Amino acid sequence: MPKIKVSGQGECEFDGQFSLLDALDEAGFDMPYSCRGGNCGACEVRLVSGDVEEIQDPVYETDSGYILTCSVIPLSDIEIELV
Repeated sequence: MPKIKVSGQGECEFDGQFSLLDALDEAGFDMPYSCRGGNCGACEVRLVSGDVEEIQDPVYETDSGYILTCSVIPLSDIEIELV
């Protein structure tokens, strides 16, 4: 199971949840979000390290090095930073 580290807040594991956002939410992290569908960008975070896979095609476009937690799953241990 990939580990998810949220810079300055703690860690959890990804255990097959639908998305990275779902895993973080389930683990008790207070993550920002609004639509859960890749439309608004509220769940955007900086990907510090690791690899993710896009599971839905978001409408909101992120800058390089940033991801939408509602639209990806981790493929390896990752570290993210809230923006």
